[in-house]
Amino acid sequence: MKIFFLMKKSGYLRNYASVVRLLAARGHRVQLGFLKIDEIYPRTAIDQEVKDIPGVSYIIPPKRIWLWKKPAEFIRVLQTYLRFLDPYYNDAYKLRARAAAMLPRPVSWLVRLIVGHNRNRLWAVVNVLRIIERSLPLDRAILKFFRSNRPDAFLVTPLIDMSVSQLDWLKCARALGINTALGVASWDNLSNKSLIQIEPDVVLVWNKNQEQEAVEFHRIPAEKIIITGAQCYDRLFERRPSTSGEEFRKKVGLSDKGPYILYLCSSGFIAPREVDFVADWIDRLRRSPDPQLNRIGVLVRPHPQNANQWGRVNFSDHENVAIYPRQGANPIHGDSLNDFFDSMYHSVATIGINTSPMIESGILNKPVLTVLAPQFKDTQNGTIHFHHLVDGGLLNISQDLDEHLQQLSRVLANRKSYQARIKDFIRSFVRPHGLDKECTPIFVEAIENLNQSTVLSPADVPQWWPLVRLLLFPWAAISFTVRRFNSYLQNNSW
Repeated sequence: MKIFFLMKKSGYLRNYASVVRLLAARGHRVQLGFLKIDEIYPRTAIDQEVKDIPGVSYIIPPKRIWLWKKPAEFIRVLQTYLRFLDPYYNDAYKLRARAAAMLPRPVSWLVRLIVGHNRNRLWAVVNVLRIIERSLPLDRAILKFFRSNRPDAFLVTPLIDMSVSQLDWLKCARALGINTALGVASWDNLSNKSLIQIEPDVVLVWNKNQEQEAVEFHRIPAEKIIITGAQCYDRLFERRPSTSGEEFRKKVGLSDKGPYILYLCSSGFIAPREVDFVADWIDRLRRSPDPQLNRIGVLVRPHPQNANQWGRVNFSDHENVAIYPRQGANPIHGDSLNDFFDSMYHSVATIGINTSPMIESGILNKPVLTVLAPQFKDTQNGTIHFHHLVDGGLLNISQDLDEHLQQLSRVLANRKSYQARIKDFIRSFVRPHGLDKECTPIFVEAIENLNQSTVLSPADVPQWWPLVRLLLFPWAAISFTVRRFNSYLQNNSW
């Protein structure tokens, strides 16, 4: 098979590197496409990843200046906002505000007035918007690309980012009769991003939770959903540390003897001023009457996209506390990956607010704790994906720091009692086909089976499409002209 795999940002390659390697090993040709190169996976890292894999190449599609971009973008972003008016999201204030910020304020106000929190009205408006969207022409540049490259399958991730920037690629692939699949990139994507606004032939999810979300929140037919497990975590199950516990503690600046707990920081959206909470947490830890808490090592690992706040933080008033790596690091290759893994492996427990490494700590059978701090209410209880960790049994939850310290004492005194519960969570959430069964081959087989599936016919274009285009053309033309002019100025600046 010839497969074109489109990712919004190069950083998503981290989630699918094992998939690309196995597809190539099985004789398939894989062309990767990145709409943007980010700092997580710069060109040097991409080159290092693909240089020795026969049959794998990558492109960065040129930035498009499509005539209908702004009307299409508005229709899609409006659907993104509408999903957060669903009654299921009544408490998701921050998620709703993030989507509303992408629209003019009068528009979001009017939509709330019309729809309220009525699910039937919401979906009625969404369906009208989708009919209007189908009236817009296909992007000729993308059609030309697909006709020239002629892939057998089109794989896309994450598709459901807030601005739905990859939707035109899926729309064109479907119009040309190419097999299509969506790889759900992370555990939160189906609950706190946009809607799947155009159905692919197949949606590849991690577990039963995501299958339910795809059906209930996105209205994807259950027969189109394949549970593969979380292939992005396969690398952790057999990995071994690159250092001894003593070597690692010395490296990061902790006492070379004794246990330490690892604090895993969250993204800027989840915890914008996390440093204040961590400082308070460490202070309370050191004032605890429990000797194992007031002396235990503490390693704080900043989130790579939220590390600036840690630049001048100094915990020298407290013994055996370290921040590493202070500037944050993306655990992709080499030392950065070793440090990330070793920090979890050598810890006795991990603490955090709401972040993916909590799951990775669970894979290593580490107790995971969190505190329901008031300042993080909207990004803990106010998000659906957080409750997967709670309901699944991974997280040990406290309502405040006093309760947390008592709980932490119990966990450290009897860590083995938590291991069965942690394994049950990993078995259901990460490896639903069995703890000893890698997820990457299951994902790859689902892609290979696309050739045997019936390709979805593109949705019908409404008969009144000329009227829609006529009404939207002035908006499209003006915005197109402005973008062309701005592009000219950028390319011809002194």
